[in-house]
Amino acid sequence: MSAPKPSVGATEYAGPVKVSEFCFLGRSVRLIRPAEPDRLLEDPGVLAWNAQDDYMPYWAYLWPGAFLLAEAVAREPWIEGQEALEIGCGLGLAGIVGLHAGLKVRFTDYDEAPLRFVQQSAQENGFDRSHFSTACLDWRDLPEERYPVILGADVLYERRLVPLVANLVGRLLAPGGLALIAGPYRVAAEGFGAELASLGLSSEVRRLALEDTELGEVCGTVHRVRCSNP
Repeated sequence: MSAPKPSVGATEYAGPVKVSEFCFLGRSVRLIRPAEPDRLLEDPGVLAWNAQDDYMPYWAYLWPGAFLLAEAVAREPWIEGQEALEIGCGLGLAGIVGLHAGLKVRFTDYDEAPLRFVQQSAQENGFDRSHFSTACLDWRDLPEERYPVILGADVLYERRLVPLVANLVGRLLAPGGLALIAGPYRVAAEGFGAELASLGLSSEVRRLALEDTELGEVCGTVHRVRCSNP
């Protein structure tokens, strides 16, 4: 989970790392991640970045929404080789599950640091650069590309992010495409459906619950967003 990034560079994590293994619908996924993510919270560079643009390195943690989105991705009948964009990817758990499911994933975040972890995790799971790509993405400055699949986990944790994410989906989701936006129950996300509707996007909210060995019971919702506009 990540917040929008200004143009001040990347955070630097110099602590120990660990490899965690998770299972979604019988498929094992290995993830390389910071073993001590709290180190970043008092880093001088992070504090300066936060003072400038209210940024915090939330990417270093695995949030409930990441597990919910990973489960939703695992359950979906994807087309082999279909291109997907993961926004605010953080450590990229859902996108890695997508790679196992046959998607070609473009992992994006506001901070360059998590993208280095994502690259290592993708390679740890046996995928080379022909299956994925990484890039920084500022939700306030969107590219021209459109994608048949958009994935986002815990990207609606503040009200100010709701119109940004809705606009991103409206701009970048290809006609006939599907966006999966997952997260725990948050008051901040309650206006997301209305924001999507104002842009001509249809959405359906589904509840999802799963058991994880790390977090225990994880409950939340998945917004399934469709684009029918040409």
